Amino acid sequence: MKKLFLLLLPGALLLAGNAEAQLQKGTKYWGATISTDGHSLHSESLPSVESKSNNHNIAPSIQAGWMFKDNRMFGLRLSSVVALRKGISEQQGNKNENVSNYTSVGLSPFIRHYKSINEKWAIFLQTGFEGAYFRTKDKYTNITEHENGYGLGIYVLPGISYWVTPRFALESDVNVLSLALNYTSMEDVNNFNFSAGVTSGIQSYFGIRASWYLQKSN
Repeated sequence: MKKLFLLLLPGALLLAGNAEAQLQKGTKYWGATISTDGHSLHSESLPSVESKSNNHNIAPSIQAGWMFKDNRMFGLRLSSVVALRKGISEQQGNKNENVSNYTSVGLSPFIRHYKSINEKWAIFLQTGFEGAYFRTKDKYTNITEHENGYGLGIYVLPGISYWVTPRFALESDVNVLSLALNYTSMEDVNNFNFSAGVTSGIQSYFGIRASWYLQKSN
């Protein structure tokens, strides 16, 4: 059923009827979101073994766009990810420490197609290209390593918007139905992968983004 919905969604969007005021040609769009997660663990076991780990992630992003025709938006998304990892293990006076910092910055131009359900709700399908720069720093006790890299990808991502007021909306990407094709290069390691949200775990299926739709003044 999920796969069938993903296949039918583009056709439904292409058959979109009249645009609501927020989706008419000339409307400007701004969106912002930030997501965080992490955990801290501390364990002890015999004989004299102690371990600690801290993992923290933060991922802010902003989007801007404009409706170049009714129900059609061109936009740009600027996103970043900061991930911090720290692990310490100690056994009989021997201490090992592992610290890893990961940072990425990405820029994505995209086209978004809307289908109005009513004056409050709309579904959309966002298709885009993304380029990103990565940097990692790993420290193992007394050894520090640095790596830089880049990534390129294309994606298809459906979502839904709900207008709280005529200008302010909450929207969510529906990652469960997303498709992505990515290439990444980190020093001497290159990866090429395809991912489909229909086959992924339930985690991070949805995320809420604050959005503003600013119509032209008459």
